[in-house]
Amino acid sequence: MLDELDLLLPNLPEVLSGLRIAHISDLHVVRHRRRHQRIVREAAAARPDLVMFTGDYMNWSGHEAVTLAVLKQICEGIEQIHRPRLGMFGVFGNHDSPSLRRAARSLPVQWLDNDGRRVEGLPLEIWGADTHYVNRFTDGVALARRMAQRNGHVPRPMMCDLGNAYRDHPVRLLMCHMPTFLPTAADLEMDLMFAGHTHGGQCRLPGKRALVNSSDLPLHLTSGILRHRHTLCVVSRGLGEVLLPLRVFCRVHLPVYTLRPGSRVGEHTHDVHNVAPW
Repeated sequence: MLDELDLLLPNLPEVLSGLRIAHISDLHVVRHRRRHQRIVREAAAARPDLVMFTGDYMNWSGHEAVTLAVLKQICEGIEQIHRPRLGMFGVFGNHDSPSLRRAARSLPVQWLDNDGRRVEGLPLEIWGADTHYVNRFTDGVALARRMAQRNGHVPRPMMCDLGNAYRDHPVRLLMCHMPTFLPTAADLEMDLMFAGHTHGGQCRLPGKRALVNSSDLPLHLTSGILRHRHTLCVVSRGLGEVLLPLRVFCRVHLPVYTLRPGSRVGEHTHDVHNVAPW
């Protein structure tokens, strides 16, 4: 379940080097499971500075109450063992009903619906895009407007790989359930995007070959570290199942990322590439 990974960013401010981020996605709760206690133990043991939730916590309508109870168990359990110093942030997914979204406001999570936060005292911004299948463009426009309002200017030039001229700009992290939002994230000049939704294919052939990914992404982009221009997107395999409680050659996934200075993995292109499949 636990997967510890380094993510390299050029010109990463020294104060952010070593920052640890736990990524929880796609629980698809139907009932309480032993797995949920394991999530608490392993996430807390990794001692993250920040926890990001990227959607699809419930499975179907009628699962709202048990999903809220599981989310509360996970949040409170992590905080009791190791309180993340920068807090918990989240967005919702396409399975999460309006009633769950309202009830989840009681949790110790900062839910970012096409909004962002500048972390006090650090060169770090955390943004959230609350997307659905039919409104990716609308959400991208809304997020861009909110960024301009918050920052007082249009997005910065994406020049991080070309020298030190933009070293003082904050690192921008974006949560979005749908990995198909990556081109928009690159247009918004995000450094890192955190996504889920695909379950890594859930049932795969040997060699990490997904059969489906419930999106319009080509199957080779189903999970891993994707790159589009200067933006990286980490796509978790998720922590639950949909339709059948079954995974084949695709283990549940609790990534914990550590930010390090260095060159981004992969090359700058105008296509989307999977530079590190998992």
